[in-house]
Amino acid sequence: MKQRFLYLLSIISILTLFIAGCSSSSNQSSGSSGSTGDQNDNSEEEVEKIKLKFASYFAGTSPIYTAVTEPFMKRVTELTDGKVEFEYYPSEQLGKAGDLLQLTSDGVADLAIFPTNYTPDLMPITNMLSGLPGLSTNADQGTKAYNQLIKQNTQIIELEYKKNGIKPLLMHVSPNYEIWTKDLELRVPADLEGKKIRTPGGVANELYEYMGAIPVAIPFPEIYEGLDKGVIEAIALYGLGLKNGGIDEITNYVVMPHIATAIQGIMINQKVWDGLPEDVQKAMIQASDEIIETAGAVYAEETIKFDEDFVANGGTIAELTQEEMAQWNKVSEEFVEKWLTDHADEGYPYQEILAEYKELLKEFE
Repeated sequence: MKQRFLYLLSIISILTLFIAGCSSSSNQSSGSSGSTGDQNDNSEEEVEKIKLKFASYFAGTSPIYTAVTEPFMKRVTELTDGKVEFEYYPSEQLGKAGDLLQLTSDGVADLAIFPTNYTPDLMPITNMLSGLPGLSTNADQGTKAYNQLIKQNTQIIELEYKKNGIKPLLMHVSPNYEIWTKDLELRVPADLEGKKIRTPGGVANELYEYMGAIPVAIPFPEIYEGLDKGVIEAIALYGLGLKNGGIDEITNYVVMPHIATAIQGIMINQKVWDGLPEDVQKAMIQASDEIIETAGAVYAEETIKFDEDFVANGGTIAELTQEEMAQWNKVSEEFVEKWLTDHADEGYPYQEILAEYKELLKEFE
């Protein structure tokens, strides 16, 4: 009897230990499941990436890329802790330079950088400011003045940006366009009579026609061959652009009447902008403001260096007399007056905005 009792007691003890073990295992399993749940929660809390398609028309070696586009993308990514990522399409991979405004407006690209003088019908006021002679004297002055203009002038925003479904983030005004040649040495406007010149387009075309030259439309990648083979006899371009295309290798002369610029900038589709979180919008504005403060100065310094290297390598910069420079100034002033008169009935506030831009240029001299 006693042995039977001890036997039953042993069985009960074993069962008790077994049940306790199962309970412990269950609790451990439950704890493990809870940890996985926490990990899933953390995974769900990871910041969702914002990927934006960014289109341009130039290569990664271009100064506008190294001074504007690349720093903008890096800074936005940095300020958003990696939340924003850019899919960058250089060298017209998403479309030709002249189509990038429309492609951005249509949402094919989320952002793009392109020269406004390629779309004079869509951006007539900025086209005027980039093409008229005698305005900015360097890239730093022009860049700061134009960006301030679009911050304070609602007309230009409505007529050229909102109307086209885009928002300007930062705009860049190039150094002045000068006239570069291979075999011709030009000194005064009359020397351009009948000469074929590659121009930036827009208002600049009208100006060179006014001086008797023949504007020729040649895509940037074809300028080198065009000049080398005599398809064109002169190029209206700024020095760093010349260097970027390797065209400085075959140019020997330049005259510097400081005629026209290129105004280009980073634009974003308005609907894309409206859909971005506020912190991302602030990051883009901050990055833009920082680059506006630095990019123009970089261009100004690099332009001086390029001109020095051009001479050191055997190039000739025409040293104009006061009388010769006066001829360029005279024809420029006559053209501006004529242009404003000819375009007065188009319904755009050309005179008003030109006067405002000139005042801002004085502030940033």
